[in-house]
Amino acid sequence: MAILLVAIVVLVAVILGSAVVYLSGRDSTRAGGAPVTATVTTTSAAATTTEPATTSDATTTTSALSSAGATPSGTAALQGNPLFGDANRGLQRQPCSASGWPSDSAAGKRFFDSVAPCLDRAWSAAITAAGMTYREPTVVVPSGTVQTSPCGTTDLASENVAAFYCPANETLYMPPAGLQVSRYGNRPVIYLSVFAHEYGHHVQLVTGILRASTRLELQYGRSSARGLEMSRRTELEAQCFSGLFVTSVSDTGGQFTRSDYRTAYDDQQRGDRPGDPDRTHGTLAHSQGWWDTGYQTNRVARCNTWSASSTDVA
Repeated sequence: MAILLVAIVVLVAVILGSAVVYLSGRDSTRAGGAPVTATVTTTSAAATTTEPATTSDATTTTSALSSAGATPSGTAALQGNPLFGDANRGLQRQPCSASGWPSDSAAGKRFFDSVAPCLDRAWSAAITAAGMTYREPTVVVPSGTVQTSPCGTTDLASENVAAFYCPANETLYMPPAGLQVSRYGNRPVIYLSVFAHEYGHHVQLVTGILRASTRLELQYGRSSARGLEMSRRTELEAQCFSGLFVTSVSDTGGQFTRSDYRTAYDDQQRGDRPGDPDRTHGTLAHSQGWWDTGYQTNRVARCNTWSASSTDVA
């Protein structure tokens, strides 16, 4: 029993000590660039899917809700998560306006503090409606390129990281250096989209998705084909959650409108670069396509990557 207890503690520490990052690198697409046709229907591996398909990779661990309102685990946290139970549930539409843009750490703190309540309201309502308990994350806007958290040390420059979420302390790290503010300037919707992606990882944590997916990654081996697919499902779901939120605050009386769509959409090719040995985030097209699925539908259930085919999370 003592050995088993130690093993469980170690496993939990590993799970909670892994940061979930948002890539900063893009290949050919720049924000505000030429229009690209949005895709929201089932397509080949070069785009995303919005129709669920059965996959065996996400069904190895089995358990269910132990009681009403409990955080699900295992299969119940993935394909059967209550968050996806209502096909018509979307994020509530609300006006949201940002304070400036994250030109530096101080300005970034004002920016993200101004939009965080919008995300809190949207996801609190959706998670509570699904019968689960919501809690707000912490937001940190650090300066510099080397960031340290309970999940480890991240070098934004060498590791191609824009921002990251640390589940160990339930904190979103939004450093201006990673956000490439010198490149993108005063385009608030770009930073809002990145923030909404990282916030999506917090949603995954409080609904049991992140722990369940990380356990499968460890079970399969994080560098194995199946382990990497678990990572891609996690990241692409967060992409879809980002699109959900951006559309929910567009044309609602606040700062963001449908005219921001192209700027945000063109910046979503933040997946794995061609030739990357470990494909953890999905193809550039899938990264963009899943984000667009969320934006075009505003239906939380359409973001369920755990029911998508393997080809649609490649």
